[in-house]
Amino acid sequence: MPDDYFGKDTEIIQKAVNGKKVKVKWSWANFESTMGYPVDDNLMSWVIGQERALQECFLCLDEWAHKLEWLEKTKWYDDWETPQKNKPAAKSKLSPGPYLLLLGEPGTGKSLIGRALADKLTQIYKKNKLKLFDVLCWKNDLLPSEPQISMHEAGKGKEKLKTEKLREFKSKFLTRTGFKILEVLLISLGMFLLFMGFYFMFQAWQNWIINPLFLGEPLQEYFDYNFMDYFIKQITGFVPMTFVPGGGLIFFGVFMWWFTRLGGLAGLKGISGSQQTDIPKLIVDNSSEQAPFMDATGHRSSQLFGSIAWDPYQTGGMGTPEHQRVSAGDVHRACLGILYIDEIKNLVPEEVVTLLTVLEDGQLSITLRGRWHGGDTAAMSVSTQPVPCMTFLVGAGNFDSINQIHPALMDRIYGYGKVVRMNNDMPNTVKNRRKYVQFIAQEINRFHLIPFSREACEEIIDEGRRRSNKKDALATKFRPLIAIIKTAGTLAMNEGVKVVKRNHVRETIDKHCKTIQKQILEHQLNERGKLLEIKPEGNKLGQIYGLAVVSDPYSGEMTGNVLGVKAQMIKNTVNPRKRPIKGYFKVTGIAKGEKFISDSIAKVRSVILQKYGVDIAQDYLTHIDFAQAYGVDGPSAGVTMAILLCSLLEGKAVRQDVAVTGEINLGADGPMLVTAVGGLYEKIKAAEAWGFRKVVVPQKNFDHSIDTRDYKLEVVSGKTLNDYLKHCLV
Repeated sequence: MPDDYFGKDTEIIQKAVNGKKVKVKWSWANFESTMGYPVDDNLMSWVIGQERALQECFLCLDEWAHKLEWLEKTKWYDDWETPQKNKPAAKSKLSPGPYLLLLGEPGTGKSLIGRALADKLTQIYKKNKLKLFDVLCWKNDLLPSEPQISMHEAGKGKEKLKTEKLREFKSKFLTRTGFKILEVLLISLGMFLLFMGFYFMFQAWQNWIINPLFLGEPLQEYFDYNFMDYFIKQITGFVPMTFVPGGGLIFFGVFMWWFTRLGGLAGLKGISGSQQTDIPKLIVDNSSEQAPFMDATGHRSSQLFGSIAWDPYQTGGMGTPEHQRVSAGDVHRACLGILYIDEIKNLVPEEVVTLLTVLEDGQLSITLRGRWHGGDTAAMSVSTQPVPCMTFLVGAGNFDSINQIHPALMDRIYGYGKVVRMNNDMPNTVKNRRKYVQFIAQEINRFHLIPFSREACEEIIDEGRRRSNKKDALATKFRPLIAIIKTAGTLAMNEGVKVVKRNHVRETIDKHCKTIQKQILEHQLNERGKLLEIKPEGNKLGQIYGLAVVSDPYSGEMTGNVLGVKAQMIKNTVNPRKRPIKGYFKVTGIAKGEKFISDSIAKVRSVILQKYGVDIAQDYLTHIDFAQAYGVDGPSAGVTMAILLCSLLEGKAVRQDVAVTGEINLGADGPMLVTAVGGLYEKIKAAEAWGFRKVVVPQKNFDHSIDTRDYKLEVVSGKTLNDYLKHCLV
């Protein structure tokens, strides 16, 4: 690596830690590892290589802040302070937009930008003193199926809820205390009457024992010494006054205790343990005073736009009250903040239509949504007053999303917002190589890894360059690189070393961090390679080795492949001009009916005719065979076939330790050019694995993407067919 790979100066790096700014000196010329590199808490600084996307995002943020400032002047929230007020139509005060759509490859930082914008939005709110709000859902006494809505400044919603809970607690406490006192009085009075009954029974027994005079004669003699006759006569007098009312009072006291314990006056428990109550429900809580950020990726209608829960007790009026069964959606919780939807193309038409209502109106009632209602009972027919949902929509997707997003939604984004393309790479400059070190330090801090050495950082930067397929660029698809950083860190920690070294990163790239598609392709080629007749040594007439790639049709993953190509040409002794015959030019082992390879075959015939004045389909009987291959396609086979035919016409053998790739083209007042093709890194690595000594690639590819330090074999360039012949023919 050059000495100035990261520059030689000392940089003052500013970072924010717990809201405080700290300045750290960092010497790029002398740093040995990432230990001590200042990692910023601000997510905006984590976005790397997307300066243009950030600029467009900031413009949208400025427009959003201006919109909120104007709304603040109108005091729009005054109409929402009390639940009893009729809610105004938002269209009269709300202007549409801005909306933002980020399109790019996976791993380029779309989600990170969304979260970083929320942090930036929080700073804007604090700077401009913009307000966030809590939302409460109240019981509607007149029409319970239409709960009422009120808004309060952030943090005051909980205070209001606490006040209402305290008020209801006092009311219920007094009610319960009164019932407890009544229960105690009833049971006490009943017990007293029972005690009096038993006392009268005891008195009757004592009187029988004393045997006083009764109607002029002793009591026992009067009743003929039959105590039961005497006892029955006595209890008929005091039982109706003691046992009957006493038992009744005790029964009612116990019943009241049982009834209040099971529910009844205290409220039956409904969904999530809720009870019959008039307390409002806090459905949107912004007490943290952070700009709302809702990641609604993959959410369906009930999550996006709110829902009404179902309580089986509700139909009988014993379950959870209507206003307690209301749950706000992502659009409501993201009010005055960011609603982020990745893979926005996956929204179904019904969801898009509702989302358009949200974007146009800035408010949406919460009701039952979705195809499967789960009962369709009258208890489910609940719809609240409109709930504010003025959101800054940030959508994201891959480039294939353009034609799959609902046209009406796409029209809104184009009309009121911006569509931003995410960069797949950034210039390979000192500044951006430093950004890569910052990225490595961030991931080390996030996953609690050991530091990376300077050489390990350089290797990851080189991998970023290789993945960009450009010599002067670095990839901005950072997610695959995160896996490399984590795995290399784990390998180093398993060895017990203090820093991650270059060999750990190299081993990770070569062995541990390949996609499953690439693993399958390499396994198939490895197994097939055991049967291939490929020997990169010596010289042969009529045989050459070309380079190709095999790709997975779904993921786009590629791996290199070496093709053995053979040819024969037999002189046609019949003069085709005097006695015309059908030409013979056959190419086997190729994909049938494919345009690319068909064009290459046609161009090879014309190139040979231009160079030698020979028609290989009339003057010769020509057969080219891609040996042990099937379905070869693409323009990169053109120069391989052309060199092979040139060697046969000139009678010069082809070096077998040289492999080639490139697209052949007709010459126009000059030599035949060999133009650029794709998959160079994979092709050269395949040649390296087979033991070739040299690879010849198009000059444009060499200048654009080849760094010879990445390979163990010799990589040379050729601009014309003659340049290729110099390297390939003996």
